[in-house]
Amino acid sequence: MRRGKSGWTLLFLLLVGLILGGFVGDLLGRFFKELSYAQVIGMNNPLALDLNFLKFSFMLTFKINIGTVIGLVLAIYSYYKM
Repeated sequence: MRRGKSGWTLLFLLLVGLILGGFVGDLLGRFFKELSYAQVIGMNNPLALDLNFLKFSFMLTFKINIGTVIGLVLAIYSYYKM
């Protein structure tokens, strides 16, 4: 890495790229069928822990579409062009 760039900047750009790319992919997927393809990775049912006085539920799911991948690539490209 060059001086002045940090890992936090890369993490921030990746998160923004993933969020905006997913949003744009969902939006454009309504008009173009090719962009509507998405893959969901994760749990179907939440993991629950009941301690009688406190209950925890945990579920993790990733939805990846074409827009998400494009947003991720653009975030990495913009990081290295900074």
